[in-house]
Amino acid sequence: MDRRYEKSINRYWEKMEARCREAFKKLDPNEWFDLWHTHPDWDGKGSSRPENRPRCDELTYRMLKLAESITEHRGNDVQCFALVKEDTMENSIYIHSDNPNGSEFPFQYEGVIWGYSKSRLGQVVDPESHEVGLFEGDTERTLFIRKKP
Repeated sequence: MDRRYEKSINRYWEKMEARCREAFKKLDPNEWFDLWHTHPDWDGKGSSRPENRPRCDELTYRMLKLAESITEHRGNDVQCFALVKEDTMENSIYIHSDNPNGSEFPFQYEGVIWGYSKSRLGQVVDPESHEVGLFEGDTERTLFIRKKP
């Protein structure tokens, strides 16, 4: 990677992290959440070059852990999980709780096969604290990350 591009992409990831942190700051961790989420790669640069993807995966996982730390005082009243997609613009971190909108809580992860170890996330996700799951849809695969139960 040339130095100019490296400086540019580093600034981009710093901007994306700041944007996520700002979204979390606006939350009241004691309120209800109806699949509230944010995206760590709003402009999709993680998909633009193969060397960008690991940085996006790392940021997604780091922001999941931030969501967990913000809501940990609520125990099992809140679920936090992340989705990792081929198009990194669709990566997302979710916070979910019982809510007046009637959305299913707890979220059931239907069709997700947990303990998936063949993903690139093995270099990012701490297997002692979190697990990776695979959901295979008709057109794409989605990786889930959640804290181990």
